[in-house]
This record gives sequence, structure tokens and C-alpha cells, in this order.
Amino acid sequence: MTMPCAAKPLLRCYVSYAGSMQTIETQLVSDPYDVKTTDVGERFTFKAVMVGKAQQIDYIKLYAYFQTRRSDIPVHQATYRPPFKITQKESLLTPQNSIYAGDIERELQYRCTLQEVQQ
Repeated sequence: MTMPCAAKPLLRCYVSYAGSMQTIETQLVSDPYDVKTTDVGERFTFKAVMVGKAQQIDYIKLYAYFQTRRSDIPVHQATYRPPFKITQKESLLTPQNSIYAGDIERELQYRCTLQEVQQ
């Protein structure tokens, strides 16, 4: 007899820049510093952090950085706290967000969802 696997939350962010979209998926972590940033079109980096244990989310933080030759400059940070709506279907966590940065105001857009997935 096999036991059913526990469902866990999945944070999925749809990030677009210059006409291309990428999906960034994040699982629960205990240490937010272990989460790496994702390159977006060599102009931005994006980081989605979901901190908690088991099926319990303590908080979600979303970061966007504008890339320069010297370093990545933070241009956006959003924090989300419980309660969270987590179902088997994707449910919207954020609205569509637009972030503008750089000399010619380059635009990064993102929206994120939460979903319960079997592990």
C-alpha cells in the first residue's frame, strides 16, 4: 500500500521583456539566500522567493534588478504575507506588474500565481 504524496505550493511567475516571456517556478525554501536570480533578456534579473516549511508559506518576496556593466541595481521588491489561496488550479497572487528602469526606461512585466502540486 502506497501513501499519497503530500501536496506542496508552487510559485510560478510569468516574466516578460522585449517580446519574450519566460516562466520561473519556485518551491518552498527555508533560506531565501539560496535562491538564485534568473537572467531576463540580459537587461534584468528576477528572483522569486517563497519561504516556509512543509505546506506552510511564511512569506513570498519578489525582486527585480536592472543589469548594468558594474552590477545589478535593485529596482523592485514586493512582499506578500499569509493567508495565501492555494488550490490545485493556478490562482493569481499578483496583478500584472510593469517595472521601468534604465536611461531609456526599459520595461519588465511579470505576474505570479500559486498552485498546489503533488510531490
